[in-house]
Amino acid sequence: MTLALKSHELEELAGVLEEIGRALAGQADDRALRWNDLLHLTDAEALVLGIRRLHAHNTTITDTVDQISSVARFLFSAAGLVRALEQHLWVVERWAGISPEAIATLRYLTMMGDLLDFMCARQIGALCTPTAAPTVRALGDVADLPATAIHEFHHMNAPPLIRELADANPDLMLLEVGDGTFAAAFGDIDDAAAVTTMVAGVGSSDPVHWQGNLDRARRIHQATGAATILWSGYTAPAGIPQALSGRSAEVAGRELQTFQESLAARNPDQRRVGLGYSYGSVVVGSAASESREGFDAVILVGSPGAGVEHARDIHADVYAVTGTRDPIGLATTVVNGVHGRDPTSPWFGSKVWESEVTHSGYWDDPGFLDRVRDVVDGQSG
Repeated sequence: MTLALKSHELEELAGVLEEIGRALAGQADDRALRWNDLLHLTDAEALVLGIRRLHAHNTTITDTVDQISSVARFLFSAAGLVRALEQHLWVVERWAGISPEAIATLRYLTMMGDLLDFMCARQIGALCTPTAAPTVRALGDVADLPATAIHEFHHMNAPPLIRELADANPDLMLLEVGDGTFAAAFGDIDDAAAVTTMVAGVGSSDPVHWQGNLDRARRIHQATGAATILWSGYTAPAGIPQALSGRSAEVAGRELQTFQESLAARNPDQRRVGLGYSYGSVVVGSAASESREGFDAVILVGSPGAGVEHARDIHADVYAVTGTRDPIGLATTVVNGVHGRDPTSPWFGSKVWESEVTHSGYWDDPGFLDRVRDVVDGQSG
């Protein structure tokens, strides 16, 4: 395996930039001395003004020289990091044929090389432009990085609470991180034949509920064998009164749609399933009603409505389940509701699953998990 960056190439480039910088600096200094000599030969206002403008132009060149020198110094530093990776890679490759641990280490080192390449590009851009590099939050911002490298980047830069969450769940991979928002995957989204994106509902933005929702996403991953993402990329309503508004779901739906399109761009042949739980089903319904590329199938679980009046408004196969002991069934009717008609209504047009669970009981129901697996596999009727 080879790294995206090579230490000797970085050092050669840094050396060339240093030479260019020194040459430009010498020329600028020489020009400044000559122009200063001219100032002593005339008092003409027009000539003095012209020479001062030449000095201003020379200052711009000096700033460019400073940028070139900064980039050269950074490249020399990066070359040192790459050399360390190359040395580790050389050692590990000698054992990769006999040790599974060595093979895993080899892949990790290669991934770190990809991440270093990405970070170098951002740093060089920051050194050469007056504006700061844009914040990396969305999956589409790191389209060229493997999921493992995306996780490492976010883990290094995440707020403390999200970093602690990742440390407590070493089997997850961070895909997006914002201010109190995140998307985390179980399983490798780059290699999986299918991926399920789960969106939770009321109160899910509260850190108190993060672990519980991750546990539910992990159960879906374990039951289906496919990659499963907990998308907590929106500010969910804190309680039932706030959930009466569909505004949060509309805004979140657009963000989820963008996330799903980024997934599709990474792996166009991958099967993508959306699982909306409680108010999260309003978010999933909103996203799936706007885009034909985001989902192949949608599962509405314990749903107060999907923000649409009929399953045909959702650009995917639609499945719905509400347990007979789930009180959320009171939030909508077969005719209409705050967030639309009950998705389990015969007039909604979804494929309905029978269930007797409470609002929190779906994840412990083997029958529910089996049906989810069939949808993810594309085997459900």
